[in-house]
Amino acid sequence: MTNVSTRQLRYWEEKNFIQSIKNQTDNSYRRYQLRTVIKVTIIKEYLDEGYKLSKAVEKAEEKIKKINRFRQLLAQTLKDIELIDDSKTAFSLGPCKGSADSLYIIHDEQTNQLVYQQYPHDSKPDNIKLKSAFDMQKR
Repeated sequence: MTNVSTRQLRYWEEKNFIQSIKNQTDNSYRRYQLRTVIKVTIIKEYLDEGYKLSKAVEKAEEKIKKINRFRQLLAQTLKDIELIDDSKTAFSLGPCKGSADSLYIIHDEQTNQLVYQQYPHDSKPDNIKLKSAFDMQKR
């Protein structure tokens, strides 16, 4: 799944870079929590870029901290998600401080473009308005 050999994983465990879930019955195989699998994947990416193991682990841990901060921010801020069409999604971030407007981020999956749009907080825009806002700003 991560393209990291069992031997590498055991070595990383010995160095305390990762930890497996302790198995009470059989020591021949290891199980890992999802966050460890993600860490292994990120470490592997940095190794593939040419970093030495200790630096790859350091950079992976820093990246995970940043991802967690962003996840916390998103959990607190994201109010709604609207699927506009097959490729566009609108993310409502709720009211803007000091304004009666709500902020929407409209993302086009095909082009990876983002459009930022404000709408009055008390009136939720429909998909036609959101798609129109994206198309207008894209030009």
